[in-house]
Amino acid sequence: MQEFICNLFLVKFFNQIEDTRELSALINACSRMNKSNIALLICMGHKNAKKQAENIYIQYKQSIINALNHVHSNPKIEGKKYIIVNAKDKIQDTIIGTIASILSMSALYKEGTIIITMAYNQDKIKVSSRISGRGKIKEADTRNLKEIMDEVTDLIGGESGGHKFAAGCVIGKDKEEAFIELIKKKLDLEEVKI
Repeated sequence: MQEFICNLFLVKFFNQIEDTRELSALINACSRMNKSNIALLICMGHKNAKKQAENIYIQYKQSIINALNHVHSNPKIEGKKYIIVNAKDKIQDTIIGTIASILSMSALYKEGTIIITMAYNQDKIKVSSRISGRGKIKEADTRNLKEIMDEVTDLIGGESGGHKFAAGCVIGKDKEEAFIELIKKKLDLEEVKI
């Protein structure tokens, strides 16, 4: 029973007691669904904003479900300890990182598997990467995702950021195939070194 008990954080927000996780989820959903104006209205205490945000949150959850269904039913590039999901324009770039996180926390992939997700954003591609099972594996046993993203973007251009366990980059859409080939070579080479 102990594992089902957790802390509940409440905050007085415009004279109402709110659960901070719920409030955070609503604001996050608005931002992910390109409705940051509604998120701002919530923070300013606008009366109707919370109801609008609740509707956006429902759409957000449906987008996550649709994205996961897309990942499940479409081909992926699989290496020995990595998987690349190139969603192109089938998953919004604003939720592709969330999809990478969900996949990395699932039981679908062995601990230490690198999950790389890609989605179009106009003339760019947003890339997110995570390491599966990271809470269960030792830091010394994992590859540094930020270093990998930095090395690839140094070669083909783009911007990268993040840290060892979660990193990403933004590259030009014209670099899509070059990115995939470089990341595969890099991850295959890293696997040989290990």
